[in-house]
Amino acid sequence: MGLNYHVACHLSLRAGRVDEMRYLVTGNTAAEIDRYTIEEIGVPQLVLMERAALAVAEEAAAVVKNPKHDRILVAAESGNNGGDGVAAARILHQRGYAVELWTLNGIAKQSEAFRKQTELADKAGVPRVELSSLRESTAGYAVIIDAIFGVGLTREVKGVQREAVEWINLLREREDTFVISVDIPTGISSETGEVLGTAVCADHTVTFGYEKAGMLFAKDHCGRVSVKEIGFYLPEALRKEGLPFFTYDRADIRGLLPKRSSGGNKGSFGHVLVVAGSQDICGAAYLSAEAAYRTGCGLVRVVTHENNREALQKLLPEALLQTYSSISSLGSELTESIRWASVIIIGPGLGRSEETLSLTETVLREAVCPVIADADAINLLAEHTEILSETAGKRPLILTPHMLEMTRLTERSLHPERDKLEELKKKRVEIAKKTAEQYQAVVVLKDACTVVTEGNETYLNSSGCDAMAKGGSGDVLTGVIAGLIAQGMQAREAARLGVYMHGLAGEAAAERLGSYSVLAGDLMAELPDIIRDQKVRD
Repeated sequence: MGLNYHVACHLSLRAGRVDEMRYLVTGNTAAEIDRYTIEEIGVPQLVLMERAALAVAEEAAAVVKNPKHDRILVAAESGNNGGDGVAAARILHQRGYAVELWTLNGIAKQSEAFRKQTELADKAGVPRVELSSLRESTAGYAVIIDAIFGVGLTREVKGVQREAVEWINLLREREDTFVISVDIPTGISSETGEVLGTAVCADHTVTFGYEKAGMLFAKDHCGRVSVKEIGFYLPEALRKEGLPFFTYDRADIRGLLPKRSSGGNKGSFGHVLVVAGSQDICGAAYLSAEAAYRTGCGLVRVVTHENNREALQKLLPEALLQTYSSISSLGSELTESIRWASVIIIGPGLGRSEETLSLTETVLREAVCPVIADADAINLLAEHTEILSETAGKRPLILTPHMLEMTRLTERSLHPERDKLEELKKKRVEIAKKTAEQYQAVVVLKDACTVVTEGNETYLNSSGCDAMAKGGSGDVLTGVIAGLIAQGMQAREAARLGVYMHGLAGEAAAERLGSYSVLAGDLMAELPDIIRDQKVRD
């Protein structure tokens, strides 16, 4: 969502938000913002560095219980990220904290800002330590500040830096040392979240201006993330073209949810058609159908195998049922249901056969309303991509593959000699955008950080947790997205908001039940509170 989509309030960043939207950047974009602020606006680099260092120092001080005795170590390399760390060490030392500075000096050329900061630190009397003494040390540090490499890192971490990273992680695990990373954990790609050889596992990451996109893909390494405003300015080109990624937080939901009219009826809030389930699978159809209802649609009709009738009537008596003993017997009844629908779900628990392929193709060719292809529909279409190509643009289409399904759908575009899943992880945004453009679809690439794109704007989801890694969670998501579309949301907006709300439901369920015990149905139990809290009404 480019900045031209919303009216810009002002040029300066406000903790990663512009026009009340939460944007994310890559290392290259962050570098351009940094350059523009310093060279074009004229804010001195050392001023930005002091502000960044102050933010880091305050977060470290908040962790320390006994300033005189709880030792703090700052590990810094010789670049600008290291300069932030060195300045933080000086600030903490001046405030009376037991801080020590370890400069690795593992790169050939020091940045000028780092040189200046080490000069100031030495004049202030900040104690220095060497690698040899650290290896022999048995006295633990309460806090380690990781200021080795920042967002500009693109190569594998090696040599003394690798040794430092491994040592920091060892102390965190062995001595319960609290680790704070400056801007991004050392070793994490700011764009993809890839671990570049090795990476610091931080408890808290203090980043500046904007959250970095790669941090959402590397949540386990980043810990809690704080975004601090230090005085950056956006270049004019970025204001016009927009920043590369964005996400939502709770403040966005109220303005995005479809409004409810007090004069509405069940026909006012849309019809969801769920073509799901098979002779042996009932749960997927139920989960998608109930999730659509819970999200606010007016009517849900489920087309499924006759074996599922009794179970669905008990589980969800509100749903309309259209059952079949064989798919070929549906005939004109299916056409009527397709015409009735405001949005169609196809695929959850459907099975993979010639009959279900025919059913999927019929829906894609006949529907003029939005279609969400999920689960088995994606697996079928991966083997018959000509159906996607021939029907592209006929109606709004949402594809909701998880990572493995995406490798099947895009197998021809992946390198035949490489591990396809690993390649996808490194290029997930690029591949999702190309797939969306190829099939004129909204792609919802599901993972710990779900990517939503129609080929231009890219949404990275910041909600959710590992408790959601259970069968059926994706069926609930599909129903949530369908329920939003039924009430009038555009496909891409519904996909983004649906993914975000689904993640919030997972977080709430995990808080209530614990990460191990959450089931897909528990996500639906949390949806009403998430929606009700927004108090959306005309």
